[in-house]
Amino acid sequence: MAVPDPRTSRAVVVGIGDYAHDDLATMPATAAGADRLAGLLRNPSVWGLPQDHVTVLGADASGARILTAVRDAAVATEDTLLVYFAGHGLRDPAGHLYLALTDADPDYPQLGTLPYVQLRDLIRQSGHRARHRVTVLDCCYSGIAGGMSPTTAPSRDELAHALDERADANGNDPNGARANGAEDRYGDCVLTSAPAESRSFVRPGATFPEFTGELITTLEAGITGAGSLISLEGAWLRVRDRMRSRGSPEPQHFAQNNATRHIHFLNRATTSDPGPGPDQNPDPGPGPEPGPGTSAAHLAALAAAERAAREVADAYGRMSLLAEVASATATVDPDKARGLADEVVAAGRDTTDATKRALLLARTATGLVALDPPRSRQLLDEAETTIQALADPQTKVTALAKLADALSATHRDRAIWLVEEAEEVVHSLPVSYEKSSLLLRLSYCGVFDDTPEWRRRMEDEAENLWNAAKRSRELDEASRRSSRDEVRANEARTIPHQEQRVEKLVGIAKDLVEHKHYHQALELLEEAEETVQQVRPHKGRALGELTYALRFDVGWAARTSPDRVIDLLARVQRTIDSLPAPDYARDDRLEHVAMALTDVAWHLSRTDPRRAVDLVRQAQGIAPHITEGRRRKLGDFVARALVGVGKEIASADAEHAVELAHEAWDIVSSQSDAGLMKDWTSRDVVVVLAQAGGHLAGTNPEWAEELTREAESLARRLPESERTRGLTAVAEGLARAGQEVAGTRPDRVDAFVRESERVVLGLPPQDAMWPLSAIAQALAAAGTSVVGTDPERAASYAREAERFVRKSAADAERKDRDLTRIMMLHVEIVRHRPSHAERAQRTAERLTDDERRTWILLHLVKALAPADPEHAQRIAETITDAGCRAHALVAVSHAWAADR
Repeated sequence: MAVPDPRTSRAVVVGIGDYAHDDLATMPATAAGADRLAGLLRNPSVWGLPQDHVTVLGADASGARILTAVRDAAVATEDTLLVYFAGHGLRDPAGHLYLALTDADPDYPQLGTLPYVQLRDLIRQSGHRARHRVTVLDCCYSGIAGGMSPTTAPSRDELAHALDERADANGNDPNGARANGAEDRYGDCVLTSAPAESRSFVRPGATFPEFTGELITTLEAGITGAGSLISLEGAWLRVRDRMRSRGSPEPQHFAQNNATRHIHFLNRATTSDPGPGPDQNPDPGPGPEPGPGTSAAHLAALAAAERAAREVADAYGRMSLLAEVASATATVDPDKARGLADEVVAAGRDTTDATKRALLLARTATGLVALDPPRSRQLLDEAETTIQALADPQTKVTALAKLADALSATHRDRAIWLVEEAEEVVHSLPVSYEKSSLLLRLSYCGVFDDTPEWRRRMEDEAENLWNAAKRSRELDEASRRSSRDEVRANEARTIPHQEQRVEKLVGIAKDLVEHKHYHQALELLEEAEETVQQVRPHKGRALGELTYALRFDVGWAARTSPDRVIDLLARVQRTIDSLPAPDYARDDRLEHVAMALTDVAWHLSRTDPRRAVDLVRQAQGIAPHITEGRRRKLGDFVARALVGVGKEIASADAEHAVELAHEAWDIVSSQSDAGLMKDWTSRDVVVVLAQAGGHLAGTNPEWAEELTREAESLARRLPESERTRGLTAVAEGLARAGQEVAGTRPDRVDAFVRESERVVLGLPPQDAMWPLSAIAQALAAAGTSVVGTDPERAASYAREAERFVRKSAADAERKDRDLTRIMMLHVEIVRHRPSHAERAQRTAERLTDDERRTWILLHLVKALAPADPEHAQRIAETITDAGCRAHALVAVSHAWAADR
């Protein structure tokens, strides 16, 4: 073991102390620190690099000059390359790091800076022959570099190629000798002065920046008792401990293959210690000692957690739980924790599933962060390398998301980097439901708990992808072709008589619509329209055949090809308008086109409501040109289309939905003829008004009350066949209003709930179960809104919500879903008032589904444990599922540890 060979090593040291921008302070200490550090690297008592093997650059250095110097040094390096930068660090809104040069602008980090990613990539590319590559950054936000610098271990083949050597896949040389630990002897590392979100400091009057100054002090003075050599890791630990003791931002350390253990400097400390032997780590540092006063209950919880974990039949689940137990045991029995960790690591390396192997290693690593930091970092590197090797993009994204989740609490910066990489992989995939699902899965990662905007952006993008995939699938389905009907169409095309040909094409189109070959049907209708234009001298009969079919046979095609359908209808209407008078069938044909417009509007109401309304207006424009009887009939279709749009936009544009509903009501109420169409439309008007009232309650509760009263009044005037459905919608709308005001006006929840309950009392039991469920949700939402300030009131809301669930005639599964929502309120109440735990447990026991009950009890234990670990442990031991019981007991163990 020796220092890196000075003859084949290089260093580039950059210190930027002068800045032109007023908001970037001048820092002469950075230039002084760079000069002193360069001198130490050249000093034979530290490293002994030749004078020309150390390049020092200052404030006059441009980005290109720095990159050129790094490239030249990297290309010449075979042993160790060290690149150091000190100066201001900037970050952009996306969280990327920029190294500020003299002309940097803090408002626009892209100007006058060296993007760290450029430096990183150049070091990797040009320094491929180097055994070790070390980057040291002393600047604000430098910890971002750790997330942007995945220290992926190279394969043996890559190492051999980098060194112009030959090695087979097993790491053997051509003569049969084993490649001597290539994966241990090669690696990269990044040392930073601060975490990703923190600034670095130059203390007033200090000669050097704080981090650089501590590094210089450590190299100059050495470490007493460390032996003749100091590992880079040992030096970093000394710097970290000294800065930590002052409360300064904590330096960060990112290493691959334990690289910082294998890079050494001469120790200048005077000591009689002969130093470690060749197989020893020069300065492993003391491990944490067990804390005093561990209670019998704490030990019992740990023992019970381990027993429960070992009961799990699935090997991966069992080892995942043992990794959690190891983490909880670390402060109580370090040797036991190490033994459990070894067991999990061995099992992980034995599994053939790369994702499971990586996650087991990562979960072990998170438990060893305090107990054995170097090993923790090594396991994380191995886990990440395993996932990076996955070839299938979907598997890789899932694995990266799970790994990021596992690291979010202990290695946030690294977890963020993994999520960013996973997002890049997702974006490389074609649009599909799977792509949307992957992005949604990614949004669940714990790293987004502190960045809700990022999570919402990802969720919105996932929803847009899902809708795009849905449209693509609908297009594919609508584009299916019938070979049998294609043969029939070809036969029809040979008919010489044009009117007969139109009749035949239209008939085949009807059959195609019936079998959902919508685009093929549309093609034949378009062909029929072209044929109609060729009919001479009278188009009337052929045109009538076509318009009659258009009434209801183009709506489905409009969902995926609206432009073609609307253009077809416009051409047909122009043809009708161009017919010479008198044409006694003209009213029929115009009525057919108007009905087709309303049918297309109804089909477009969900995907394009604005266009749907425009089509309804076009149909209304035709009404004055047809007879009174046809106008009344068309009015039914217009009203149906208007409420169809209203139902779709009620949640997003309630005011417009109300306008459309009132217009539809005016139309149908003016019709003297009764019929199913009128009854259905009247019922849907009630539905729209009730929905709109529910959604408006959050911003305008008075108007919401007015709309729901109006909806109830109209519902009671409906025919008996539709009255129940109308009143059900009113009750649901009132309950929805209660949910909407829960967060802003909890005092008004009770009024909406009482009104909803009043309406529900008149409904048959089977129709009442949906409004009762909505009422329970409204009360749970109200309780959630006040639990932080008034847990007693929240508890009363929870009790009331349970009462409505018990009244419901819903099946057990539906009641379990409602009780689960209420139980999440109980869990939050327990966080604020632990004495509520017994009531919460009784409610949980009412759940008939074992999985739901187990899941809820686990959450209850986690909520209660910090305040009352003893009670939480009793509840945990009632959980029947071994895996969840182990999770719960681990949570109790952590609570006992915090309570010591």
